[in-house]
Amino acid sequence: MTFSKLADEFARWVDAGLSPRLWLRDDDAIAPTPALERLIVLSAHCQAPILLAIIAQPAQAALAERLADVALLTPCQHGYAHRNHAGAGERAVELGGARSLEVIGHELAAGRQRLIALFGDRLSRILVPPWNRIDANLVGRLPALGFGTLSTFGPPRVDGIVGLGELNCHVDLIDWRGGRVGKSPERLEGELVSAFALAREEGGRAVGFLTHHLAHDAQAWASFDTLCHWLAGRGISFADAVTLTGDHALSRS
Repeated sequence: MTFSKLADEFARWVDAGLSPRLWLRDDDAIAPTPALERLIVLSAHCQAPILLAIIAQPAQAALAERLADVALLTPCQHGYAHRNHAGAGERAVELGGARSLEVIGHELAAGRQRLIALFGDRLSRILVPPWNRIDANLVGRLPALGFGTLSTFGPPRVDGIVGLGELNCHVDLIDWRGGRVGKSPERLEGELVSAFALAREEGGRAVGFLTHHLAHDAQAWASFDTLCHWLAGRGISFADAVTLTGDHALSRS
């Protein structure tokens, strides 16, 4: 796989005086698993920083122990329990639904304190909502809960909120509606080219790539490996989410 169309798009960035930036986020971590080990190995081989979204309530101390010396994986909070509170017929959501904003905020704060206890100052101030969904009225409360950046999927949803940045993903490794299967390298290339073309037109913002190590099939791992090694082979470094946002130090909480 040559990713020639993606190479052509990157050349357009250079012609425009811009540097293409791709960053990685992986969701739903709870504990050390063989899939997590595979993610760690791939990250190391390609020197690819990964923002690891960890579900706060069930997160295990063993996960913190395993990540203690894995500098390329940065932990962040992935909701509280990844539990659906949507009404009948509505799309799944944890940070929304019929519950009050006070109840949701209390859970998020409790989850953040739990992750701080596990990861200490390695924990970033980035919040990833389960299913990439969050009540619009809750977004403005995030800085008071200790969060500095919101990360979802697709277009921006943070507008003028003091103390809150945004860093979204734009391409998903998995085709959820098509059977929860990994996308082929050819399909990923097409989606990446479209995402980078739009980012270039918008002034050169970073493009986010989303993975879910626990849900990867053989195709997902193969496509992910192919993409990472192609980029590394061209000397294109992955951007670090913490560097892009500056949201790392707990001293800012």
